[in-house]
Amino acid sequence: MAGGGPCSAGRSSGGSGSSGRSRNELWSLLTEYFTPRRDCGVSLPSGPCGLIHVKNKRAQLIVDRREYLHNSICSDEDCETTTEKVFYKNPEKRVPLFEGGKLGGRPDAALADKIRKSFIQLVNEFADTVKPGKEENTENQPVLYESCCAGHCDELIYLLEFGKIEALDRYPKEEYWKVMSCYHGGQAVGHHMSFFMYHIVQFFIGTKLLLYNNVENPPKLDWMYESACDGQTFLPYQRKNLHLWMKDLDATTQMCKATFRCIYLYIYLKRKFEPEFNMENDWSLQLGYDDRISLRCFRYK
Repeated sequence: MAGGGPCSAGRSSGGSGSSGRSRNELWSLLTEYFTPRRDCGVSLPSGPCGLIHVKNKRAQLIVDRREYLHNSICSDEDCETTTEKVFYKNPEKRVPLFEGGKLGGRPDAALADKIRKSFIQLVNEFADTVKPGKEENTENQPVLYESCCAGHCDELIYLLEFGKIEALDRYPKEEYWKVMSCYHGGQAVGHHMSFFMYHIVQFFIGTKLLLYNNVENPPKLDWMYESACDGQTFLPYQRKNLHLWMKDLDATTQMCKATFRCIYLYIYLKRKFEPEFNMENDWSLQLGYDDRISLRCFRYK
């Protein structure tokens, strides 16, 4: 999509302070993960200096056979060996995003952990600044009942989509637990709100990654976003704009803002009724597991 460029995830097009830094950090880290180096590198002992510690036969043999490592050897005999570090021949050469129509990325526990922490920080920052009783959207539309439950899930999704904070503040505890106990739909759906939030998070992260990197030929969205089948997969009123996804910058940006608002208001509501709630323990908000970050919102060639 021509003219993409980084765009804001939040309430406004700008960003300042820690929120702005968190946004930039998250997309930068995700880009680093999904554009791995072409050179797999070699792991060698290192220390605070960040250079190679040649203190065993294995390290000596590796260095002797690789001329490009000769200028990366630590000469301080008192420098303590504290870690293993990967050294690359061509560290600047990376696999382009979506090369060959696929999303790359190699297992990297440290980087994956940074990404998850950055995402949690970003969402929590916005959830922290929600002002009780202040409507983010005064537009009034009828609730679209698309799920196959009694309607309570659709009613809550409506409030999240339109930023009805005053209504969320009045939301009854018994209704909240009805929604959080809803397992309608097929076996693949399971807990409905978790199913819904998983797809919302995946859409937001995947779309923002494309915009941040100005991807001109994006993949297609997963077909699950096209309609509500056994479970809700997208914001009902924004679904009509999906045909403009990554074709129209304004429409795509609005979908990003709406999905992100849904995410942090969901956290805002969870905190209200579950004071001990922690994003790290909610699988629907996770970006993969262990040393991998996964995005399953796209259809690949």
